[in-house]
Amino acid sequence: MVEIVLDKSYLDGAATAEVRAVWGRYIALMPQELFFEMMTTARKSQRRCFAKLPDGDTPVVLIPPVGVLIDFERQHQEACGPLSRHRIDRRPYAFNRGLRDGSLVLGPEDSAVFARWQTQVDVDTRAFVASSLGIADIFPELAQARGAKLQAAVGAAQHRVATDLDFVRRIYGAAAPSDAPPPHRIGPQWAAFRFFQCRMLAALRVFASYQGALPKQAGPKFWRCAEHSMLDTYYLALGCLAGSLATRDVEIKEAFMLLCPDSVKVAPDVFGREG
Repeated sequence: MVEIVLDKSYLDGAATAEVRAVWGRYIALMPQELFFEMMTTARKSQRRCFAKLPDGDTPVVLIPPVGVLIDFERQHQEACGPLSRHRIDRRPYAFNRGLRDGSLVLGPEDSAVFARWQTQVDVDTRAFVASSLGIADIFPELAQARGAKLQAAVGAAQHRVATDLDFVRRIYGAAAPSDAPPPHRIGPQWAAFRFFQCRMLAALRVFASYQGALPKQAGPKFWRCAEHSMLDTYYLALGCLAGSLATRDVEIKEAFMLLCPDSVKVAPDVFGREG
């Protein structure tokens, strides 16, 4: 069966029948980022997501974060796919029923785990924003562009990131650690390549949104949006590796179709190949 990656926008927003139909046609993959995001989201959203999972053994495959897959490629010097071979637990497992009705109370140890994850997300988000505002170092034509000219320049840069694989390899090679797979070996089937590609696309979108500078009032709303954009790159990269993605997020849909132009809309909010 074809693999498909689920993201939070899909699990939260799609009808239960739609979500469960996916499991019969695909190997449904739940990135660990999604599980952690579900565990740290608002209680109402959390209940809505977990209520769509069956009361018993779950049919979804929990897979590790993108960073773990990149570490695998660095260690073994080979592409990480298929994603399902990295499943975290090979035994059937069930989510606690209390997640469906909001009655579950986390113990100190679990609460500490999710708190550490949120702290790391905060650090990663600030690094993501900083790299986004510096994307003009790679695309100098963006530095002085404004308005419609900036949007056109960003569109051209995004198209290049999506289609010029050697360009992506060159930029990757300049930033990759010494023990990473060499640029000439990696491509779209590698987590390292896809993640780097997706981060550049997202950085270009952030740069365009804020005209290359932090807003004067970079308050909680700004950082919340930036966090979502950063997390979306994980879902997008994994969806590209799997070849199929279930998402209701418009920006993720557009980026996925740009990076995987041979994909089709299989069902509402399901993109990729027929399962």
